[in-house]
Amino acid sequence: MKSIDLIEQKTKNVVLSVLPNITSEDLSDSSNLFSIGLDSVNAMTLVLKLQNTFGIKFVATDINAENFQSVASIVKLIDEKQR
Repeated sequence: MKSIDLIEQKTKNVVLSVLPNITSEDLSDSSNLFSIGLDSVNAMTLVLKLQNTFGIKFVATDINAENFQSVASIVKLIDEKQR
């Protein structure tokens, strides 16, 4: 499995753990997370869980709606952080 695929799978698992009313069938790479239930409170939970899962640290400028809009945008951010 390529590392990007692994990042994607782990990211989806974290997103699903933060959004309990969403199933993996409801979640595509391009699903807008804010339109399917992500709000400011669980977004912070998502940020913390992603940092713990991937052993990375987001800086304030990383934490914005654009970077956390979809699984694809989160995967891109994490991939950049791990380089």
